[in-house]
Amino acid sequence: MKANARLRPTPSRGFTLIELMLVLLLLGLLAGLTPPLFEKAFPSLKLKAAARDLAQEIRYIQQTAILTGLPSKVEFDLANNAYKSDHVNSGEVRHLPEGLQFIRGESGNSPNEQPVLVFKFFPDGSSSGGSLMLDNGGRRFAITVDWLTSRVQVVEPGELKANDPFKV
Repeated sequence: MKANARLRPTPSRGFTLIELMLVLLLLGLLAGLTPPLFEKAFPSLKLKAAARDLAQEIRYIQQTAILTGLPSKVEFDLANNAYKSDHVNSGEVRHLPEGLQFIRGESGNSPNEQPVLVFKFFPDGSSSGGSLMLDNGGRRFAITVDWLTSRVQVVEPGELKANDPFKV
């Protein structure tokens, strides 16, 4: 009886070389296919992050005006997709990330207008107000500043009211 017990195959422990190679091949295929999927989603994420960063900087400029008791401003150079502010980076001009741009709103601004938008903030909490639109070649976000309360919001362009004045 003991002789028969020795002839039975014992269950193997571990993986065979073929199984390991198959798993490595599948992982390699998965790693090769994943980056194109992220590249499709990345422009939208970059646009939303840029809109949030700009809105945060605009809020900071507003708070600086209130705290210091002095007017503050942030300027947007629409032609060059650049912006600068009084109190952030010592007024250094910064540019939007690659692939993003400022666009004109749908108010029908004339092409002869100066391609510079300025949001001014005053010590009493009010501002010049307006809207700024960011675009990445398909998707858009608007940054709005209420003139009375200086409330800064990032909104989808469809959420803007028909009577909201566009400055850009």
